Amino acid sequence: MNMALLIIDVQEAFIGNQKGEQGYHTTFEYINETAALFRNAGKPVIIVRDIEGGDDDRFQNVEELLVKNSDIEVLKEFSNSFWKTNLEEILKERNIDFVVICGNAAEYCVLATYNGALERNFGAAMLQHGVFAKHPNGLLDIYNNRSLVSYEVISYMLSNK
Repeated sequence: MNMALLIIDVQEAFIGNQKGEQGYHTTFEYINETAALFRNAGKPVIIVRDIEGGDDDRFQNVEELLVKNSDIEVLKEFSNSFWKTNLEEILKERNIDFVVICGNAAEYCVLATYNGALERNFGAAMLQHGVFAKHPNGLLDIYNNRSLVSYEVISYMLSNK
């Protein structure tokens, strides 16, 4: 299995207002630590930014997201990160067959991208504790009805190629 990490829409305009909420920093700990696992294993970390509403300061990544020069940026204008972007080509060029998805928001772009990955024959799972939601039930839906993968399992998978 050849994996990539997709970090979806962790932008000021979408989650900047959640900075004081419970779980905000913990979610970023999972995202940032998982991204470090992927980078250390030489696997792609792809940061997807939604620019449908613009590309000014409000649509930049929040400062809590640790971005490295080796990360790949994909810009999108639709909920599904595969729709009318070069994401599929980026993954195929690197022979990626499985994506771990995290970011914002469970009910919208994360779920749309998860479904988009499956429609394109990529294996997909969402990062446990690495997804933001607009509504508490949004996370419950993901946890109860979609494939999840934990940091610990990803660590094991990447260290035992």
